[in-house]
Amino acid sequence: MKSKQRTLLCLILCLPLLSVLLSGCWDDRELNELGITSGSAYDWENNQWKATYQVINPSSGASGMGGGGGGSTSSPPFLTFTVKGRTIMEAIERTNLTSTREMFFSHSRITVIGESLARHGINQLIDMFLRKQDARETVFVFITQGEAGDILDQLMQMTKNQGAGIQLMIEQEAKLMSYYPGTRLYELAMALSSESRSAVLPEILLTGPQTMDETSETGVTDLPSRLALGRLGVIKGDTFVGWLSQKQAFGLSFLTNNIDSATLAFASQPTKSDKLDASFILQNSATTVHPVWDKDHYVMNIEVQGSGVLTELGSVMDLNDRKAIREMEASLEQQVLSLVNDSWTEVKRLGADVTGFAVRIHRSDRKRWKQIEEERSWDRIFQEIEIRPQVSIEIERTGLSNKSFKSVQQE
Repeated sequence: MKSKQRTLLCLILCLPLLSVLLSGCWDDRELNELGITSGSAYDWENNQWKATYQVINPSSGASGMGGGGGGSTSSPPFLTFTVKGRTIMEAIERTNLTSTREMFFSHSRITVIGESLARHGINQLIDMFLRKQDARETVFVFITQGEAGDILDQLMQMTKNQGAGIQLMIEQEAKLMSYYPGTRLYELAMALSSESRSAVLPEILLTGPQTMDETSETGVTDLPSRLALGRLGVIKGDTFVGWLSQKQAFGLSFLTNNIDSATLAFASQPTKSDKLDASFILQNSATTVHPVWDKDHYVMNIEVQGSGVLTELGSVMDLNDRKAIREMEASLEQQVLSLVNDSWTEVKRLGADVTGFAVRIHRSDRKRWKQIEEERSWDRIFQEIEIRPQVSIEIERTGLSNKSFKSVQQE
């Protein structure tokens, strides 16, 4: 009898909990009430935040540019809203004064930071992304020299969702070329809060003088203005300190072990000519860095090892000759050494530890790092760092022919 009473009592106590499950979503919002953003851009103008939001146009077709869709072909695939505010959230809320839909950020792919804001400081922007419930900390972050909002107005061919197109562009570049790291917002936050307190952001820019913002302008085979990846912006603390060229960015990828796949142009016979007449695809690459304290400064012993395939050859050469192969490998090694040294020279001049050397020193020499922190002497020690890079490149395959076409012609 007592067991039945206990069972009845448990059922009575569970009834209120079950009623909660039947209450539905208290904060539900209909899809036709939301402005789904695919990208955002932020500038600093007259001591105010200037924010631009790219919102997917529901009246436009859902297919790619040039493909058939359910909407009007003359309707742009996205709309942009530019607002200002004393804070970022104040600017966001002001979009409700001009839009019939509430901004919804959970599907954003990219965010672009203008150089004006980067020089002012980006801490507040990072805080907003990490704090706001529907903001995505996985968005790819870019920097641009001009107005960040202009980037979001540019239409792209072969894709209607420009945010997704730019994301695909940086992912493809990182996979095939390795000039720039695709930096997500949480990675930016982690880099700036690490021992190095520095980070890099790829530059996104317009290649032409005008913005292609009308759908009729994309109906040509070659746009006069396109979006492209340019240099590498360097952030120290939370402010912009300078640029690395594409070549220097490539060298930094070797220094930081961020090479996935890359193509190297090199001189096949450096003893005869310095002409770059051959190409090599680096398919495997690994970089190790070992910090060593040498009397009064740190020495970074850097070892770069890689292998790949020869894909182009413009000189007379017999690839069955091991001596010729070794000469090309030495040329490739010298090419990588030049990239690494050139990059380090500029990074050292900027005084920003985007190499992550501070993290490596902290892990390998905790006692000395604690002293560096107490004395706040990292900036001085960083300037005194000496690097000793060593490169080993192996040509594993030479393609489908053991002779260059130039050799065949001269037979």
